Amino acid sequence: MTGITTFIFGLSAVAFNLLIAGIFIAQKKNETRLVRTLGTILIFLALPFGYVLVRYLTSGTNIWVRISLGVVLAYLLTELLMDYILKVDFRSKWTTHVPYILLEYAAFFGLIYTAFTISQAWGWAVSVTFWIAMACLIYLYAGKKKKKS
Repeated sequence: MTGITTFIFGLSAVAFNLLIAGIFIAQKKNETRLVRTLGTILIFLALPFGYVLVRYLTSGTNIWVRISLGVVLAYLLTELLMDYILKVDFRSKWTTHVPYILLEYAAFFGLIYTAFTISQAWGWAVSVTFWIAMACLIYLYAGKKKKKS
């Protein structure tokens, strides 16, 4: 992968994790408008990830990186369809929320895998920002009372 493609991927992967972290914090603070803004920016990361995927597809190297990038794009497409186009409340039922969470974590780990594949430095940067997102997820749910079924 060329230097510019590596840079685009690394910066986009770090932004992905930090945007999700920001969304978690904004949700905790009931900042609906900020959640929507950060979510929209997140969706637009499909453009640089798509570019990187095309570069990998044309180079014919590392099928696992191509699959990982495909999973990231599938996650972003799911976000776009469910939250912005169809406006489906899929998070309220575990039968629809669990597959979404699995796809989200597959995207997270795909980014980490790809980052370490292309560069140790980007691998560590993406890993650290993943853990920042996880800390923000804990913050989101800390102190929340569980709904009774």
